[in-house]
Amino acid sequence: MSAVDKNSSKEPHQKTWFAGTLEELKSQLKWPDLALGAAAAILIAGLLLGFRFQALPEYKIGDIASQDIRAPQEVIYEDKQATANRREAARDRTPALYELEANRIADLESRIGLAFTAARQVLSAQRIPHKGRLSRGQQKIILGLLQKEVGQTISPRVLPLLLERRFDATLETRILKVLDLVLRSGIVADSEQFRQDVKKGIVLRDRATMVEKPLLDFSRVRSMEAAKEYLRQFHLEFAELSAPERAELFAFLDSLLVPTLVYNVAETATRRDAAAARVTPVEIQIKKGKVVIRAGEEVTPRAESDLTALSNLRRPTPILGRSLGLFFFVASFLYALWRYLAYYRRRYQKIRSHTVLVVLVIVLVVIVMRLLTALADILGEHFPMAALQDSFGLYIAIPFSFAAMLVTLLVDINVGLIVSMVVGALAGLFYGDVYIAVYAVLGSLAGIYSISQHRERSGLAKSGLGIGVVSALAGLGIHLLRQDTFFWSELLTTIAMGALSGMLAAALSSIFLPALEALFKITTDIRLLELSNLNTPILGRLSVEAPGTYHHSLMVGALAEAAAEAIGANSLLVRVAAYYHDLGKLLKPDYFTENQAAGVNKHESLAPSMSRLVLASHVKDGLELAKQAGLMETIRDMIPQHHGTRVMTYFYQKAKESPVANGQEGREEDFRYPGPKPQSKEAAILMMADSVEAASRTLSNPSTAQIQGMIDRLIEEVLADNQLDECDITIREIRLVKESFLKTLSGIHHRRIDYPGYEFRLPEGKAQNTQQQGPDIQGSGDGAKL
Repeated sequence: MSAVDKNSSKEPHQKTWFAGTLEELKSQLKWPDLALGAAAAILIAGLLLGFRFQALPEYKIGDIASQDIRAPQEVIYEDKQATANRREAARDRTPALYELEANRIADLESRIGLAFTAARQVLSAQRIPHKGRLSRGQQKIILGLLQKEVGQTISPRVLPLLLERRFDATLETRILKVLDLVLRSGIVADSEQFRQDVKKGIVLRDRATMVEKPLLDFSRVRSMEAAKEYLRQFHLEFAELSAPERAELFAFLDSLLVPTLVYNVAETATRRDAAAARVTPVEIQIKKGKVVIRAGEEVTPRAESDLTALSNLRRPTPILGRSLGLFFFVASFLYALWRYLAYYRRRYQKIRSHTVLVVLVIVLVVIVMRLLTALADILGEHFPMAALQDSFGLYIAIPFSFAAMLVTLLVDINVGLIVSMVVGALAGLFYGDVYIAVYAVLGSLAGIYSISQHRERSGLAKSGLGIGVVSALAGLGIHLLRQDTFFWSELLTTIAMGALSGMLAAALSSIFLPALEALFKITTDIRLLELSNLNTPILGRLSVEAPGTYHHSLMVGALAEAAAEAIGANSLLVRVAAYYHDLGKLLKPDYFTENQAAGVNKHESLAPSMSRLVLASHVKDGLELAKQAGLMETIRDMIPQHHGTRVMTYFYQKAKESPVANGQEGREEDFRYPGPKPQSKEAAILMMADSVEAASRTLSNPSTAQIQGMIDRLIEEVLADNQLDECDITIREIRLVKESFLKTLSGIHHRRIDYPGYEFRLPEGKAQNTQQQGPDIQGSGDGAKL
């Protein structure tokens, strides 16, 4: 395969991977969602950005304090001057690095040795005898040749001296020995710098071997002038030379001296900077309640540093960096929330609605946190009690937990747990204190657990009590972690603030819950329990004006509730919806069989088309009555959905069998309910329970097998009519619903014994006639498929 083919074969895979990753990251997000999310993140970050100042007087060194100033909380700050002094001391303790130019010395000695060797070769080539004087002319010629050969290494002024000695190897050895001793003892270019470095210490590194060792004998190191003086101390090495000759030789050797100890400025600075960086900053701890300065005292440098540290606790950090940081974290939290809702709740239609709800609740808790924090700061600064001068003790009263409580009630417990973590993280970012974050999370978890145990509005107050207890214990635990000194006043204050936090959480939840229920059209379990009260005006009216429908609704509620519990659906919702699903029959109760007196059926005098209109109208009438009664949208939606688009079978068959029927009279679509089909598991359960309960009225002393057959037939017809196509109920759940129906109906239709002397049964023929006119075959349409 060619390279082009290989690349073309890989490209679709790469595009697929990229597209899949992008789609995964989008998580059903659209541009409006991103815009709203960014706006929400900016809003929350802006609320968190606000800083809080603590009103402390500004004193300068030498001022006289006008009041006692105590530390409102423990603070640890860096003493910058002491830290700078320590770092400077660390720099001074770090020795300077000098490098011995061993390679340079060796190179110089090698050049001198080579020059002597070359000179001896010139003399040998010119057949110069080892001893004796040379003629002036011969000497001139030889010096010319030597200067040309070794003049760059050996000074021309010393060549006659060396020529006279025939460049003797012994003389060469002594010259190299003296040079090596002087050069390796160390020659520095800047003796003043060296004397300063001696005080801090010097490390000597041999450039040839890179071995380092401390320089202990500083006296051996000399300046250039001192090295020349030291060189002349070796005059005895050249005792055979005359004074003028020694002077010429030492002048030549002087010219060969070079600095052999070089100060490595860059690496020394690097080592000293590293030593300074390793120094731990000097920290000063100010205990909570400590008197920083008393009235009438002069402000010292230390007192000024303490006051500055206390003021810096509330000083704003650079706004741009903090804004971007907060925006990043808030946006990450919101995106994580969206991913959760989109992934785990993707079958629901209210993902965006729930996201907006959660964001709104987070905004509310941040606003409350800001307002109560400002109030706590004011009280902490001006309240005379020492126990309240610690702002942290007052922050315990902030009801962080009400956000998680609201979300748990309005959405579910899983999202409530996520919100508790988000609120804790935001609180930690706002206060810059991990203890506050932990405290907020613990209070929120206590709120979630306690509110999930209660389903009445009075349960909010009970939840507040539980939150107060947990908050008080959490506050005490944080004091222990901080190792604060305990006073009885602080202990009582912490308990009181924790209790106040629970009370405020319950109060705020009670205030915001009804508004959020109405705004987002959410029916909470608390509201459902209120609606399940059989003494509500609309249900009381139903029990009086349509007693058969009322009883039918109660029975459907019992069936549906048990079935919902079996599959994990909202059993309370489906029971309450069952109570109100046939409200429309209140306007024409006599047209529905369960409310008709024995032997009286108004539909006998009506054409099937008119009966169809009466039955269909009870859905529309039910919606209107539910709206007038203030029922939530969740309940109202299930009124038409429990019929779906099913056929009014009895009247449809009657219309087809009617002698006046024509092509228009017997169309099936004309005898279907308007719908919509069930949109949720709860609506599907209500539809099946309504049909099963209506059909069960036609049974007299049935066996378990008869009940099972009836349930199977009715639900199979619902499935065959595609009534459950628009909800997310599964085949397994439908099987569990059937089993629940069977269990409930078997309990209702259990076999009873006959009481002696009492005969309640009707004659057999009359009983059969009553069954044929069963209440729901003509009346409700729910059992019309029998």
